[in-house]
Amino acid sequence: MEDAKLMNIRNGYTKSLDDHCQLITGTQDESPMQMFYKDKGVFLTGGTGFFGKIIIEKLLRVTEVAQIYLLIRTKKGKDGHARIEDLFNDPVFAKMKQINPKYRCQITIISGDCSLPGLGISPDERETIKENVNIVLHSAATVRFDEKLKMAIAINVHGTKEIIKLAKEIVHLKALVHVSTAFAHCNMRYIQEKFYSGMMTGDNAFKLTECLDEHTLNTLTPTIIKGYPNTYTFTKVLAENVVQQDAQKLPVTIFRPGIVITSYREPVTGWIDNMYGPCGVIVGIGSGVLRVFTGNMDNKAHIVPVDMCVNALLASAWDVARNTYETPPIYNYVPDVDNMVTWRNYMQTGFKYVNDIPMRKSIWYPCFTIVPHMWQYHILCFLYHTLPAMFMDLIMVLMGKKPRMMKIYRKIHKFSNVLKFFSSNEFRFDNDNVRRLVDKLDERDKRLFAFDMRDLDWTNLFRVSLYGLRLYVVKDDPSSLPESIRRIKRMMVLHYTTLAIVYSLAGWALYGLVKLIFF
Repeated sequence: MEDAKLMNIRNGYTKSLDDHCQLITGTQDESPMQMFYKDKGVFLTGGTGFFGKIIIEKLLRVTEVAQIYLLIRTKKGKDGHARIEDLFNDPVFAKMKQINPKYRCQITIISGDCSLPGLGISPDERETIKENVNIVLHSAATVRFDEKLKMAIAINVHGTKEIIKLAKEIVHLKALVHVSTAFAHCNMRYIQEKFYSGMMTGDNAFKLTECLDEHTLNTLTPTIIKGYPNTYTFTKVLAENVVQQDAQKLPVTIFRPGIVITSYREPVTGWIDNMYGPCGVIVGIGSGVLRVFTGNMDNKAHIVPVDMCVNALLASAWDVARNTYETPPIYNYVPDVDNMVTWRNYMQTGFKYVNDIPMRKSIWYPCFTIVPHMWQYHILCFLYHTLPAMFMDLIMVLMGKKPRMMKIYRKIHKFSNVLKFFSSNEFRFDNDNVRRLVDKLDERDKRLFAFDMRDLDWTNLFRVSLYGLRLYVVKDDPSSLPESIRRIKRMMVLHYTTLAIVYSLAGWALYGLVKLIFF
């Protein structure tokens, strides 16, 4: 029975990808978008990130792009050349390597950093970009919600200004895409595909960081970003202002994705390399660590799969290169109003599949409670998180080991507080530009670069997402699934047995207290 379930999961996991690949390999003539990217030079920032990896993979696998110029900074003692080798070891590139074994010849490393003046690019490499690049995709950003304001402005705001400055020097520029976020203007609840005026310009924000020392800036941050939940969304607003002010004469577009999660179809279903956002919640539930969460679960979940998101981004570059716009077009890439789900759908479906695709090293049977009020959340956090963590840490100390559960739960509570704003508030988005962009594609591109959110099967996405999280993030081998299913069944028995004992003791204690008081 378990083997049959495993086979069904694997078949469902791969079927959509196999069907999609047949569509791609069956295409003989080049599509309009393939022709657009053919022999073009693409300058990409943020290429080593989750989003950037899929952009690179898609271009190398589906198009005959001439060269991808990757801006990569030195990190943890590794320069760009060392980091690129690590990048292509990711399993997400396996299919691309089979189709395009000489891919490495299409990659040029540009050493630099978005937080530095001139992007930290050498004069020679800058000349190379100016002469050979046609398309600029700016997806680099610090996505840490608690990033210090000075650094967030340096990367997200001033980095964007430097990208525009470089784009103006490019001889044969066809398109510039600035990647923002659908939640940049989250101080409002109805967000249209247009520019908004902020309380501060990007230029003034940068001047502020030059005038104030970092300690003073950190102290004033809550006042400066008032109305925004974090420095990330605040600086994304400023970056859009920089595009509006500095890039009007360029073929530029702003792409605002929703909350990006695992891949849906390609290059492999369910791929992800991080536990940010909702995916972290599902991993927490599946591992038995996260047991309580707060928010309005009937609010819409504005989540999008990374592969469809990248397809839409690449289509936006194709479109702005073909058309002249008085105002840079803006694309809110979020779930379509005709095909939406709530956070409740996401959580409940994830919880359902946790039992079918359990994690091998879960510490307890998954048990999850969602509450709408903070006072409920704090009480349940103490009962479901803090008390068990203290008990487990006490056992660890008695065993002579280092306690760690309280530290883990402090991180979990910090993570939950970050997501609380987005799960507790209801947002509405216009996506008319995205719909029109879908209509501009011919049938071949609608298959090769599919991004119509009206066609998304949410149940299938949630299922393959959990499988992908288990495989690519938790690193559980698929062969361990049958044993994990048997293990989760044993943990379920232990869980409900423990509950029965606890409730019995609580009932006995309450009976004794009542008897003592009244009799």
